[in-house]
Amino acid sequence: MKTLLGFFFIFVLFTVYLGCDSATDSKSISVAPPGLVKPYDNDSNVSLNTTFEWSGTADVIWIDVNPSFSAPQIFNVTGNSYTLTSPLSPNSLYYWKAGHTVSGSTYWSANYFLFRTGSN
Repeated sequence: MKTLLGFFFIFVLFTVYLGCDSATDSKSISVAPPGLVKPYDNDSNVSLNTTFEWSGTADVIWIDVNPSFSAPQIFNVTGNSYTLTSPLSPNSLYYWKAGHTVSGSTYWSANYFLFRTGSN
């Protein structure tokens, strides 16, 4: 009987130990990409120091003059908005997207938005 109880104890310990391999296992981690809000897609006359807004969680936004984002301006962000501190170029077309990074992988917004800045 002691042997059976010992095996049961070892089995329970083994199951508990292997069932949780990190502190984050008990937490739900969202890998849902952020949703773009503002500036709106195809928006025009956007402020040179515009505020970008998104829904969900984002920790990075990219802004580029090329939809392939070959040389993006990269901004590390928190919350649901970010206001530029350096102005964009006037009367220019830009693309932007937002990403949420989890365990080294970035989950990008499902699309990118394009917008045109105003003259000031």
